[in-house]
Amino acid sequence: MKRWVLIGLAAVTVAGILVVVARPESRCDLVQRRYGLTPCPPSPVPPEVAPIANLDPKLDEAGARRIGEAYLRSRALYYRAIAANTDKLFGAAVIHRPDETPLLFDADVQHVKDAKVRDGRLVLVSRAKVRRVTIVPLPAELRTSLGTGRLPIDSAVVVEVEGPELQVIRVPGRPDQPVSTLAAGDSYRLLVGGVLLRPAGLGETFAELGQWECLDPDTRGACLS
Repeated sequence: MKRWVLIGLAAVTVAGILVVVARPESRCDLVQRRYGLTPCPPSPVPPEVAPIANLDPKLDEAGARRIGEAYLRSRALYYRAIAANTDKLFGAAVIHRPDETPLLFDADVQHVKDAKVRDGRLVLVSRAKVRRVTIVPLPAELRTSLGTGRLPIDSAVVVEVEGPELQVIRVPGRPDQPVSTLAAGDSYRLLVGGVLLRPAGLGETFAELGQWECLDPDTRGACLS
């Protein structure tokens, strides 16, 4: 018997008859092909580590933790995509819904493309820290204000983030070009609305549909602190 290995297929001859058998795709192959993530992350992808508080009276602690961990997993996946110098993740339904929010990560996609055109890569020099994630009710008027066909779930995430963070385009032989910065000591608080997804091979994620600055009067106190 002779055996030839094709891309994703095994071709063998049995009694002179060619038989083509599909090879099942491994999880790591799927994650690399679909999301561009290398090296292969653990399954499920570990969420970023941060305290999770629950201020949504309709949720028990387990329900709030589920949303918080899904959001923190999405943040972890964002940084894995930056480390892998890939824009594939931003075109997949993982950390947002490209069919609903095609421009949400447009700047990140452009940074990766600009780096590749210049034979360089996007590099995370320093990474901001999440101080706390709080799960809160999302008011109906904010849920319907995004203009998306799919409404966010009626619980939202308040994320508190502190710098420093620095992303640069690094090209050999040239000075680094900063493309995303948050100075040391600077911080922000965002109210984030979205939906829960289960993308293949990654674990449950929080797909962002929209966000509001907590200082924005339009949030009407929804950040609850």
